[in-house]
Amino acid sequence: MGMPATTLEDAYATVELFPLESGDPRYVDCAEVRGGPDTRLDEVMGWRIEVAKQPIHQLLSGHRGCGKSTELLRLAQRLRDRGYFVIYFAADEDIDIGDVEYTDVLLSIVKRLERALAEKGIEVDPKLVRSILLWFAEVVYGWTDEREVERILEAEFGLGAMAPLPLIAKMLARLTGHIKTGHQVRREVRLKLDPQISQLLERVNLFIHSALPRLRKKGWKDLVILMDNLDRIALRVLDEEMGRTSHDAVYLEHADQLRALDAHIVYTVPISMFYSLKATQLTGAFPKHFILPMIKVQEEDGRPCEEGIGILREVAEKRIDVGRLFAPVVVEYLAAKSGGMVRDFIRLLGYTIEMSSARGWKLPIEKAIAEGAFQRLVNEYGRMVPDEHFPLLARVHREKRVKNDAQHQAMLYNLSVLEYLDGGRWCDVHPAVLELREFKEAWERERGIAH
Repeated sequence: MGMPATTLEDAYATVELFPLESGDPRYVDCAEVRGGPDTRLDEVMGWRIEVAKQPIHQLLSGHRGCGKSTELLRLAQRLRDRGYFVIYFAADEDIDIGDVEYTDVLLSIVKRLERALAEKGIEVDPKLVRSILLWFAEVVYGWTDEREVERILEAEFGLGAMAPLPLIAKMLARLTGHIKTGHQVRREVRLKLDPQISQLLERVNLFIHSALPRLRKKGWKDLVILMDNLDRIALRVLDEEMGRTSHDAVYLEHADQLRALDAHIVYTVPISMFYSLKATQLTGAFPKHFILPMIKVQEEDGRPCEEGIGILREVAEKRIDVGRLFAPVVVEYLAAKSGGMVRDFIRLLGYTIEMSSARGWKLPIEKAIAEGAFQRLVNEYGRMVPDEHFPLLARVHREKRVKNDAQHQAMLYNLSVLEYLDGGRWCDVHPAVLELREFKEAWERERGIAH
């Protein structure tokens, strides 16, 4: 990454919504405006792994777009620097996040583990690998003839980029492909694996146990798996009477299975789960957890937090020549309107640059254009907030807290409510939602009730 962009065309190319790799010069340490040094994810979660005497399974949470992926990549690099074999991957590359079951998660992990070991030339016991391959073939597909298994997999993956992969990798690619694509076979795969889950876990652990001595022989201390983007699992109510959700089905009902793998694992989890009536059950199942707070751009009483706004300006300055391209206070305005969500701030910068193109790329970009960009974000949020949420949102705005119920969980999940840390934790409504007509009407009614 070179110098900050000095033209709007170049600036637009820099405001991409991708996590930053560790060592990227655009990275800005935001810990002080997230709540202090204890919010440095890589230090806290990394230290837990480094001092652990046995594999630990941690949960990482925080709002989507708050910067978890960037911080998780920093954790991955920290651990690699300290001699760990780290597998980082995004769950949604293997899993349909609109429909996830715990067996999908386990299949994704074993696929990524096999591939990472193969890429590093770590050979697992061939007899074990073949037995696992044939177990999947028989349990899931009913294939019992070894030569038939080979013929089918070679026919499916014999050409193109998949050709060099060993048979076990092809089998795992086949399984996760069915899970990902929504093919009718997905249901059949799950139905076949669910009754065999103890055997599946046993085989995955045998695979890990076979790999670990070989990893250590090559100089690695231990195995760490970082599963990003699992927190994007769609929030669906599965049983209204019991309050059971799709999140409960993965993280609570099958916590034992997620903790059964003999490796250090970090799972990302929706922040809304920490505001459910079952939050104590979640933290009991996963005592090691970490919530990455938002960047604070306002105080609890509504006053601007100049330090947080300044940090986001620094985020922009790492990418863009702010003084050249933007009129005074424009970037600060966008920072405040983002609610401290890094993703929304980057989006707002991009929207502002886009809208300036219709004005002939006149420099510097004036605040009026930034206000139009923010209105675009307001409209986006307006399309996703259900009508029944507005009275509740008005109360959250007044009380700065949320209740542990399904509707407030949904508001945290869809980002209409954001959590901040300032000694204690508090919540407020996203600035884009504050501008919606429906919210303003609800707010007037709430103020009348309060007075």
